[in-house]
Amino acid sequence: MDRDGKMKALNGYLDKLVRPEIHLLHRSRPAFQVCGYTGLALATGLALILAAHLGLSLVVIAAIILAAVLTFFGLVMATKIMTGDELIIYYHHEIAVMIVAALLLRLLRQPVLPYLDVTILGIGVFLVCGRVGCLMVGCCHGRPSHLGVCYRPEHATAGFTPYYVGVRLFPVQAVESLWVLCIALTGIAFVLNDHPPGTALAWYVVMYDLGRFGFEFLRGDPNRPYLWGFSQPQWISLLLMCGVVWAEMVGILPFHLWHAVATACLALAMLAITLRRRFQRTAKFQLLHPRHVREVVQAIELVLDSGNEEPAIGQWTVLPRQTPMSTSVLLGCTSLGIQISASKVAGAAGCIDHFALSSRDGGMTEETARVLSRLILQLRRAAGPGEFLKGNREVFHLLIHPVTKKEIVRS
Repeated sequence: MDRDGKMKALNGYLDKLVRPEIHLLHRSRPAFQVCGYTGLALATGLALILAAHLGLSLVVIAAIILAAVLTFFGLVMATKIMTGDELIIYYHHEIAVMIVAALLLRLLRQPVLPYLDVTILGIGVFLVCGRVGCLMVGCCHGRPSHLGVCYRPEHATAGFTPYYVGVRLFPVQAVESLWVLCIALTGIAFVLNDHPPGTALAWYVVMYDLGRFGFEFLRGDPNRPYLWGFSQPQWISLLLMCGVVWAEMVGILPFHLWHAVATACLALAMLAITLRRRFQRTAKFQLLHPRHVREVVQAIELVLDSGNEEPAIGQWTVLPRQTPMSTSVLLGCTSLGIQISASKVAGAAGCIDHFALSSRDGGMTEETARVLSRLILQLRRAAGPGEFLKGNREVFHLLIHPVTKKEIVRS
């Protein structure tokens, strides 16, 4: 089987795997909840096994598990009260659980680091299952890609980003789950081989944060806070790594030089990425940013589906535009000034979808237009071939041709 065949087979397997509900014990149950409870059971079992190996109090471990569960649900409820949405943000829960566990251990006058090693590894096992749940239901999803998973309308009903239904997305949740599994297994080996207390804790934090920083570039969900071009989890990753290095410098955690080197490299990488974006000829990062992709979708839907010429309120607008033939054409415009108009053109094989791309301030480059054209092809789930054309006055055209019978047979 060639490379394309293997990719197609993997995509097909992922498409069959994901489902918002799992049939279990003669009932359909939410997939995310099933994965979550499975993760809790595995994390509890792991914590008890590691505690027994280290000679720690099983009563104290049980108290930490109970405190972690209460903290988890308490934070979910507090978030829902404040925002109106039921949001589960991993970093927030990890930090909250670790702080509560440390305070509880201080209150019980127990050694902190051995118990925190066990706690963080339990959290890691829980996350492994949690990310599988994310993959199943479509939350924390990736960006459009040739390799990945297509979510169905039933996922949108369960809360998945509706305009990505049918669009193949990179399975970043599965990649993160495998990454955390490797980290957790290595951390378990540290504990079983009697490494100094705190080794597994520092290892997990540094390695997970390095991976999470990179995974954020693959995430496609738009509702994420950003500061200076980096997401909230990326900033938290850097801060947590700095915290580990500080704790090692002052003797709270066992010192590992590579942790300091990794943290410095991450800070330098953020600086290099910022400079690269600053001097890039084409602002590809901004064009393909999840929030801008949402605006592109809204603009396309507006010019295709709307029959009026009323300007819309928000980050994108619709403007009436007169062609030389006095035909009214709706023009969508994003917050970056990207203008999109759409129409259907009669062709020999059927209707051709025509998109015209330009910039509100002028100066649309061919590279920018090609980036947007590839994005539109993915968002429109185009089965037919796309044709890119350069027009006059810095206007570019994308033609999406219908699929012919010969192409259907070949596929």
